[in-house]
Amino acid sequence: MPGSERLGVWEPATVWIGFAIAFSIAFIGSQIYFGLGMPEALYAIVIGNVFLAIYSSLIAVASVDGGLNFPLQMKEAFGKKGALLPIAVVGLLVNGWYAFQAWLAADVIRAAWDPSWYLLVVGVVILFGLPSLIGVGAMSDVVEKLVIPIMVLFAAYILFAQVIPAGTSILSQPAPGESIPFFVGVGLTWGTFAVSGTATGDIVRFAEDSKQAVLATIIAFLICNTSMMVLGALSAAALNSLDPYFGMIGLLGSIPVVAVAVVSLWSTCDACHYNATMSYTNLSSIISWRIAGVIGILAALITATTEVISNLENWLNLISILVPPIGGIIIADYFLLRRGFGYAETRVANYNWAAITSFAVAVGVNYYAYVTYPQLLPGLAGLLLCLVAYPVSVKVGVAVLGRTQMGSTFEPHNSVTETGPADD
Repeated sequence: MPGSERLGVWEPATVWIGFAIAFSIAFIGSQIYFGLGMPEALYAIVIGNVFLAIYSSLIAVASVDGGLNFPLQMKEAFGKKGALLPIAVVGLLVNGWYAFQAWLAADVIRAAWDPSWYLLVVGVVILFGLPSLIGVGAMSDVVEKLVIPIMVLFAAYILFAQVIPAGTSILSQPAPGESIPFFVGVGLTWGTFAVSGTATGDIVRFAEDSKQAVLATIIAFLICNTSMMVLGALSAAALNSLDPYFGMIGLLGSIPVVAVAVVSLWSTCDACHYNATMSYTNLSSIISWRIAGVIGILAALITATTEVISNLENWLNLISILVPPIGGIIIADYFLLRRGFGYAETRVANYNWAAITSFAVAVGVNYYAYVTYPQLLPGLAGLLLCLVAYPVSVKVGVAVLGRTQMGSTFEPHNSVTETGPADD
C-alpha cells in the first residue's frame, strides 16, 4: 500500500472503537454475568479481552507489512485459489454479525413499541447496510460525530443511575441465569471479535506501522471492548434480573434505549458489512464492490428475519470452532515461515494444502473439544494445533503440501493490490 494511503492510528482506531463501544457489547457482557455471576464474569471479560488483543495484534502486525487486507493475507497463506475457503468462511460469519446487530436493534424497537416485526427488521437491515459502501473514511466520521458521544452518555447513565447506587454488593452477586463453565465465559468474550480480529487487516492496514496497528487494537479491545462488557455485566448485576435491555424499556417512552441501540448498532453493522463485502469481492472477479454489498444485505435479511442468529451462545460457539484455526495459520505463516522477508515475497502455489489440511483438521479438533470438553476455552485447541502443525507440515512437505516442483515456496514481487470500493 502506498504511503499516501496510510491514515495513521486514529482513523483505524475510530473504526475499531465503533465496533467495540456498541450496545451489543454491553448486551453480551450482561449475558456473561447471567451465566457466571460476580466476580467471575469480570475475570472472564478481562482474560478474554487480553487473549483477543494478543491474537488480533499479531495478525495486525502481519497485515501492516505491505498493507494487506484480510483476503490478500489469505491468498498469501492458503494460496491464490485455496484462499477462497477461509475468505468465504469469514465473509459469511462477519455477515452474520451484521445480521445479529441489525436483529438486536430491531428487537429493542420491538420490545419498546411492538411494531410489525418483519417490516421492522427488513427496514433496519437495509438501512444499516447501505453506508459501508462509501468506505472507511465515512465510517470514522460517523463514529466520531455520533456514536462515541451517545455511548458515553449511555455509559454515564448505567454508572450513575444503576451501578453506583447499587454499591459494592453487586461484586459478589450470584448468577441469576443458567450456570456456564468459566472458560465458556472467556470464550464468549473473545468470540465477540474473533471474526473481525482475524480480518483486522481490512482496518489496520491503513496504519503507518506495526506499532500504530497494535495501538489501535489495544484501544479497541483492552480499553473500549473491556469497558463496555464490564459495564453490561455491572448493569445486569445492579438490576439483579434477566432483563437484556438494562432496565431502560419504558424509560422516557423507551426513546433513550432505542436511540442508543440504533445508532451504535448501525455503526457496528456498517463496519461488519464492510468486512463482509471486502471478502465477497475477492471470491470472484465478476463480483464488484456494489454487487458484494447487495449480497451482504440479502444474506443479512434472510438471517435476521428467520432469527437463526438470535441464539447468542450457539453463534459464538460456531465462531470459536471455525475462526481460530484461520488466525493461527496467518500468525504461523507470517512469523514462522516468512521470517526475514514477510510479504515482500508472494506464495507461488495456487493451493497451499498444508494450510488447507491444517485448517480442516483444526476445525474437527475444535468441534470434538466443544462436544467432549465443554469446560475448556472454545477454539484454543484448533488454534494451537495450527500454530504447530501447519509450519511443521510446510517445512517437511513437498509439492503436495504447497511447494512447487522446483522446491520453491515463494517468489519476489514488488507490490500487492486490493479489491475495494475504489475499484468500482
